[in-house]
Amino acid sequence: MAQMLNKFTRWQRSESQYLAADPEAVYSIVGNLAQTGSWMKSFDGFVVHDDQRGVGTKVDLRPPGKLFGPLHRATAPSGSITRRNPAQRMVEFTQPQPGGDMVLRWQVDSAGSGALLRFTVALRGIGTAAFKFSVANALCADFALAAARLFKVIPPAAHRTVPAHVVISGGRGFLGRNLVAELVCRGASVAVLTRNAEPDFPAEQYPWDGRHQGAWASALTHEKYPVHLINLAGERVDKRNTAENIAKLTASRVQSTATLAEAAAALETPLASWIQSSTTAIFGDGGETEFTEDSPLPEGARALPEMTGVASAWEQAYNDAQVNAARSYVLRTSLVMHPDAPLLKPLSLLVHTGMGGPLGSGKQWFSWIGMEDWLRLVRNLLGLETPPIPAGVVHAANPHPLRNHEVMAALRSIAGLPGLPTGSLLPKLGAAALGSNARVALTGRKVTSRVLADAGFDFAQNDFAATLHGE
Repeated sequence: MAQMLNKFTRWQRSESQYLAADPEAVYSIVGNLAQTGSWMKSFDGFVVHDDQRGVGTKVDLRPPGKLFGPLHRATAPSGSITRRNPAQRMVEFTQPQPGGDMVLRWQVDSAGSGALLRFTVALRGIGTAAFKFSVANALCADFALAAARLFKVIPPAAHRTVPAHVVISGGRGFLGRNLVAELVCRGASVAVLTRNAEPDFPAEQYPWDGRHQGAWASALTHEKYPVHLINLAGERVDKRNTAENIAKLTASRVQSTATLAEAAAALETPLASWIQSSTTAIFGDGGETEFTEDSPLPEGARALPEMTGVASAWEQAYNDAQVNAARSYVLRTSLVMHPDAPLLKPLSLLVHTGMGGPLGSGKQWFSWIGMEDWLRLVRNLLGLETPPIPAGVVHAANPHPLRNHEVMAALRSIAGLPGLPTGSLLPKLGAAALGSNARVALTGRKVTSRVLADAGFDFAQNDFAATLHGE
């Protein structure tokens, strides 16, 4: 009983990011809460009183949200610095909440030749469930990008650079944002091709529409560094399964690939590498077959048009392009797991409404990879780390795929809730209401990587539940 009570009255989430910078230089900014709002844009920062004399200093939190933010400012008492230890490079802020409190903690540790920045949000008290959804998770949103902004304001003498210029098309989506942050924090030069520029984005942004040549092509040259291209561009996948939507999904990927290839073909110096995004969903509804890079694509009923059809056209556009690059890859990515992964939102909604049992039969395979492993794999493909990965098709997939019932059990365990099986009807009704595709959850494929196993790539995130916790 006490353990179940703790599930609802205590909650904690941590986010961390490596920075190729001197830990003391990082903490000189992180430890000054008056500067937090300049790099953490998930809230409006703090108003710090008493010149930060130390523990007990009065601090007013400016939380996120158009509704909760003004309400908090009008009704909430001030918080305070409850712990500060410059020797350990740690500072902690506590905000009283109705029936409890919220603790925010920043810690900077030495990590190799750089620093590891960890941000923790902890809730205690009867309001935990409400504040977890309204404030706490929002404070953690886009923490990797926040760390990249922080890296940008650290004096150049206190961080190192990597001799690589990386251009990312589709760099503002879920994967792209995390990849931009990772590369910036490791000292690479990063440029993003985007339809709409974002304020305070920690990388240079070039406007493009994915169809026409333009000034954005200048991003593919650099006066000092080799240039790498990572093509993530394409319309959001989880749409209703209609012929019109499938055509849009296909066209957005085929056109952007051809447009990039045309620009790259005009370069005097070939790209150092081209990483072409694809998806393990290319294997459609795979049943019990295990797929590696050597497997043929499915045919017939298992070759779903919104999966195999879209992805195979995407890869064919790349293969037809005669890519002007010294080294090239087709990176078929499985479902990338992170506490903020888009797929988890509808699944978590089912769990928190008591319907978190197996979806459909529960036997369908769920191929996945942790975000940290995916980012490290991309660094390997760029040649920034070892082991080297041979050019060609690569599956970004953990060697231990799960079944749907195992995934849902992990989500229930994290939430501390039971769950009724949903069958197939409820996901179909929910997908229809949300404008998504139920086959994303009701089908699956067992995908692993022979290429990564042969290369000796070591997966660090093998515990699915711990990966969702950010551990």
